[in-house]
Amino acid sequence: LVRVTGGGDILTDEQFGNFELTFEWKVSEGANSGVFYRVNEDHGVIQSPEYQILHNQKHPDGRTPNTSAASNYALHAPKKDMTRPVGEWNVGKIVANGNHVEHWLNGEKVVEYELAGEQWTALVKASKFKDMEHYGKSKKGHIALQDHGDRVEYRSMKIRPIRAASK
Repeated sequence: LVRVTGGGDILTDEQFGNFELTFEWKVSEGANSGVFYRVNEDHGVIQSPEYQILHNQKHPDGRTPNTSAASNYALHAPKKDMTRPVGEWNVGKIVANGNHVEHWLNGEKVVEYELAGEQWTALVKASKFKDMEHYGKSKKGHIALQDHGDRVEYRSMKIRPIRAASK
């Protein structure tokens, strides 16, 4: 999939709760996009976590770890910048199992968090999402590719439903 002109976000028909999504992505210079997961369309605006897709070196969001590539956008920074240069393919992976979420980039787990609890609630309340009552609360939803108006390419997208972790 290549986004070259306006088209809007792309959502899957099917909804997913617990899953492993792998995908390859490539950005143009200064480009910005994202992969939203567990998207619920009931609230008029996407209120779901986002795996940030970004050219860190040329986009302003790359200056802040919490909004850099592979972050859980605006909430969790990756442990380190694992992006490849513009024009090269990156391999992303999102694992969502119950409240446990992991973001992987180029073979390394760079973000890990829980989508519930006191820490999650505090992070959301201190963020730009504080007025979104349902932010990150959907247990199941669509996968969405964000259109920010930049040239971004995706390929080899594979999703595998997984059984919820028992506790």
